[in-house]
Amino acid sequence: MGETAPEVKPASPPEWLTSAYLETILRKFEGDKDLHVTGIESTPVGKPGEYLASQLFRVTVHYRGTKRNETDGGEGSAKKLVIKIQPDKGVVADTMDGTLFKTELKMYGEFLPKMERLLADNERPVPLPKCVHVSATPQPVIILEDLAPDGWKGHDLIESFEEVKPITIAIARFHAASFYLSKNKTDFEEFQTDLFKNKHPVLEWMFGNNLKAFIESLRTWSGCERFVEPFERAYADYCDRLHDIYCCKTPGRLYNVLNHGDFHAKNLLHQFNDEGGIAESRFLDFQACCWSTPAIDLYYMLNNIVHYKVKAAHKEEIISFYHAEFTAALKAIGYLGYIPTMLDLQIELLRNGFLDILHYTCFLQFRFIDFTKIPPEKLATGQVGNLGLESEEYQTLMKSLIPGYVYKGLLE
Repeated sequence: MGETAPEVKPASPPEWLTSAYLETILRKFEGDKDLHVTGIESTPVGKPGEYLASQLFRVTVHYRGTKRNETDGGEGSAKKLVIKIQPDKGVVADTMDGTLFKTELKMYGEFLPKMERLLADNERPVPLPKCVHVSATPQPVIILEDLAPDGWKGHDLIESFEEVKPITIAIARFHAASFYLSKNKTDFEEFQTDLFKNKHPVLEWMFGNNLKAFIESLRTWSGCERFVEPFERAYADYCDRLHDIYCCKTPGRLYNVLNHGDFHAKNLLHQFNDEGGIAESRFLDFQACCWSTPAIDLYYMLNNIVHYKVKAAHKEEIISFYHAEFTAALKAIGYLGYIPTMLDLQIELLRNGFLDILHYTCFLQFRFIDFTKIPPEKLATGQVGNLGLESEEYQTLMKSLIPGYVYKGLLE
């Protein structure tokens, strides 16, 4: 019998997260100097280290105030919040200096309000979390209204073209707002990362190990022997290739936008219609925002939000739908300059197609793991390895794509 995995204790709220602290914040947010917090209930979200750049707590704050007493019959009110603080455990927390959390502080403190206001004033709203409080001192913290009570829920991969439209509209408007503001005295170039230039060790965990495992598996796939060498060349300098994708000043770049940067299914919430279909979508977590090619968010959406079968059937339609909304939003905002064309966008997608390859070789393989074949003790510790590479369905899919990668020059 294998060893039992050590129990991971839930994260405890920090000592400073008190009734008095939240009372001060809610008095300002509600505009009620007589508001009084009567109690708080706190629950950690996820396991320690599960969220890379923040530790989350769901907090219910019970309070009374002069404004609320007029409508609640004097019984008091409750506000549900999500509180984000810097983590002290986890792969990224152990190896980085809090850069990701600082990025999110800047986004909520300055840039998101500006973008949200611009879009709303021109009838192109993007639903964003309502920020109750953001501060870098004395404790770095972001406090948001909890969306769960209003019916917003998470979801796995989107499995139809119609259901991907809401999130495509949202990201197109987000990109358009940043593009407009960049032409009107708003500098987004501070949203850059030196992760790839410095070849940060976390990259080996995210990309290097998985790409190496893919190449070793590729050697054994019948008919794919000639493709091993191009992948080996790409593996040797994958950090440099990623740096060129994420850098805003890469030679030949046609245009930049502010990318969400961590645009995948776990960072989305949705509203559903009576038939269970997605009716509205919104994105969360702005810790990896990056001023660079729109190809970053588009490949994340196509590969980590949309099911691969939907991408195979509707990729060009999704890209066209995105570009149409991007263009319409810029016109609605009143932008009079040159709007990047569909050709410009397609060139950006082609030039940065190596990111598409990394998503399929490093991430997609895990969608094909048969978890029933993994011993419970390994599941408990997360030691599942690269078993998805053994999936016949995954191999068939990749065999259909690899020649295109090579013939388009994406591995040169």
